[in-house]
Amino acid sequence: MFAVTENPIDAAALRAGLQRPEAGALVVFEGWVRNHHRGRPVTRLDYEAFVEMAQSEGDALVAEIEEEFPGVRITCVHRTGDLVPGDVAVWIGARSAHRDDAFRAARLAIEEVKRRLPVWKKEYHPGSDPVWVNCTEDTGVTNDASAYYARQSALAEVGAQGQHRLAQASVLVVGVGGLGCPAAMYLTGAGVGRLTLVDGGKVEFSNLHRQVLFEAGDVGAPKASRAALALRARNPHIVVEAINADLTASNLRPLLVGRSVVLDCTDNFTTRLLLHDACLEAGIPLVQAAVHQWEGVINVFERGAGGCLYCVGLPRDVSALDRVGSCAGAPVFGPAVGTLGLLQATEAIKVLLGRGADDLATHHTLLVDLLSIGITRVARPARPDCPFCTRVGTTSDSGRAEVGASPASDDKPTPLWVSPDERDQLGTHRLVVLATAEDRAARDWLIDVEIVHPEDTQKLDLLVRTSDRPVVLTCPQGVRSASMARMLRAAGLANVFALEGGLPSSLGQLRSTQREAARE
Repeated sequence: MFAVTENPIDAAALRAGLQRPEAGALVVFEGWVRNHHRGRPVTRLDYEAFVEMAQSEGDALVAEIEEEFPGVRITCVHRTGDLVPGDVAVWIGARSAHRDDAFRAARLAIEEVKRRLPVWKKEYHPGSDPVWVNCTEDTGVTNDASAYYARQSALAEVGAQGQHRLAQASVLVVGVGGLGCPAAMYLTGAGVGRLTLVDGGKVEFSNLHRQVLFEAGDVGAPKASRAALALRARNPHIVVEAINADLTASNLRPLLVGRSVVLDCTDNFTTRLLLHDACLEAGIPLVQAAVHQWEGVINVFERGAGGCLYCVGLPRDVSALDRVGSCAGAPVFGPAVGTLGLLQATEAIKVLLGRGADDLATHHTLLVDLLSIGITRVARPARPDCPFCTRVGTTSDSGRAEVGASPASDDKPTPLWVSPDERDQLGTHRLVVLATAEDRAARDWLIDVEIVHPEDTQKLDLLVRTSDRPVVLTCPQGVRSASMARMLRAAGLANVFALEGGLPSSLGQLRSTQREAARE
């Protein structure tokens, strides 16, 4: 229940109205009129509001909070008219079966009432004219944004002009999970002017070890709105919006309007491809990341800079890629996801600051290995005949023409990816697994397979260059092998391929292929 009234607030009656036998907790907030404000004495206040608008917004606010906290009931009353020190200006009560939900719901109500209601107050000071104060700006913290950003704007690469560019930016973060939480935290700290979070999921207990914006009490709540609440508390100088819905083809276009940069922090390739296509078509830079266990990849896609996803080669069945880089139910190392999220925020901030291509991951894919602590840069050149780039006008002359094709041939480019069944069509070939000693120990059947350590790029390059047969690369997750195959293609080696799906899709055929190769 929400109400705007000119009458004194009867706290006892409001408490009695919320009391129920099944309730185990009641959290009450009372906002009193103080006799001072910012070092000046206050004799009285005059509250004014757009009553109809305030009532409508207050009703919506209470409904939203009760929906987000099932079982919680909220009563909120805001007084208008003349008040003197000691009077109750705002009364909020949150009733719940458990105290944690009541505390959280009451806090959300307090913050949102101050932020959303069209209420103003006129302060009366002894010996001076009254002053109008916007309640939404009276947060109790310093309003000096320059102090908040002082250490960052002191950087030569940022400065006052760069800080202003960040303040004018509008950033869309899709996915508020292990990637989106740290990315959004550091974008908030950097001072992007408008940050919009999109996620239709709810907080799960098994995700708390890596989704650092949430607490155990948030389990079951919408991720986007809870994350937005936490971020607003961190930086009062920016606007943080929450959209508790999944990204789809129907709602994507309106969400992209006016964006300076988009961060893809999702865990499925269908959404990644949707964002990739829409952002390049709209000319909006996209920072994309994916993580699998200890490893991750990051790309910055921007018109006219480097290759797109189609340039580097997608398998015909892109649904197979959903098995790679997904956190949904799969094992995941929390710091790996956090590191990639931080890198996404870093790349996004550099885009907003207008850094050049040499400082951005626009022409390379970054492969991050948290187990061995290494970052590998794999060239991601544009392909002049890419059908997607040709259609949307994003082709760049910085790419290498030989990507995906033999330099000596004018034929149609050779596909980068091969399915397990298509390996037979290559004839006799070498299957090379990129695996560490730990991978080999965990999979005893790898003893019969040709192994190259993922970091030994020189050995891999020599192996492909000297092979008289096509070379098919695979790895436990399918991420690094695809990137290594693209790198070798970019170097002009057309006889190297990546196996779709990684090792899980090739278990039944590995030994037989190796025995046939050994007989040659």
